[in-house]
Amino acid sequence: MIFDRRILIFLATNFLLLHLMLLVNSGITFAAINLFILGPACILPALYLRADHFFMTAIITGLWIDAALPSLFGMMTVLIPAIGTLILLIRRRFRAEKNFHPCLLAHLANFSLALAIIYTLIIEGASSYNLVVVYSIELALSHLILLFVAPWFFNLQRLLFSISDSKTEPESLPFI
Repeated sequence: MIFDRRILIFLATNFLLLHLMLLVNSGITFAAINLFILGPACILPALYLRADHFFMTAIITGLWIDAALPSLFGMMTVLIPAIGTLILLIRRRFRAEKNFHPCLLAHLANFSLALAIIYTLIIEGASSYNLVVVYSIELALSHLILLFVAPWFFNLQRLLFSISDSKTEPESLPFI
């Protein structure tokens, strides 16, 4: 198939995840905490799609996230396809139909993306000890919330697959 309909589902749900994260962050400004829960955005496209369709989805998602987050422009556009490429190379080892492996991968991706943003913020001049502690607390809180958000997000994507009559299984299932 030249164009996979699942790309539109992945893009819509990734934009929904980013929008909800930004809404929650703007709603909890009184607590001076910013949540970072974008790890799930690059997991299921890498597990479900072919490589060319995955890269199209990852680059568009990365550009959208770069436009919304206060980090170096282009960093997410590079990091999301890089993380997805690692998952794409070893995707035969992961079961995409259940939530355990994608949730574990979402935590790893979220941790690495958040560390990259924290590193760039510290390098840009905010290198006090207090900010490192605040960023660590935000990262721990983000992972606690990701325990609830990631299964919901992956189930939403799979539900949209079944509603739109798309293929509900990955391109290449792992061997059993």
